[in-house]
Amino acid sequence: MTAQTTQPFQAKEGCTAKLTATIRDEDEAVIPAASLNTLTLLLYDQATEHASPGSTGAVINGRNRQDVLNANGCTVSTGGALAMVFTPADNVILDTSSLTERHVALFEYTYAVTKAGKEEVLIDVVNLTRTT
Repeated sequence: MTAQTTQPFQAKEGCTAKLTATIRDEDEAVIPAASLNTLTLLLYDQATEHASPGSTGAVINGRNRQDVLNANGCTVSTGGALAMVFTPADNVILDTSSLTERHVALFEYTYAVTKAGKEEVLIDVVNLTRTT
């Protein structure tokens, strides 16, 4: 998958943000929606994950390998264009003392009979209501 925005992607705390990307195979050929078997999203807080690897506390908004193949705020076109809408509940600040917080969106997908891909998108969530 190739994100059409530079990484890290930036989102404002408590706001809706839209990520666009193109889903591609190992040869960089576009994978259309009809060729995808699965597409899931794991959204987590990077700092929490580093402090406690595998912690379910790092998962944001219940997006723990959630099905997003034309569901749950995500669409994939016949041309392989992915549009993922992150909701205000996805763009939360867990550490209110930080100016920004790094979240990670891990997209995992399967296609053809035995092929799979994974892509991480780094998301810097900007704290707009910072308190110390």
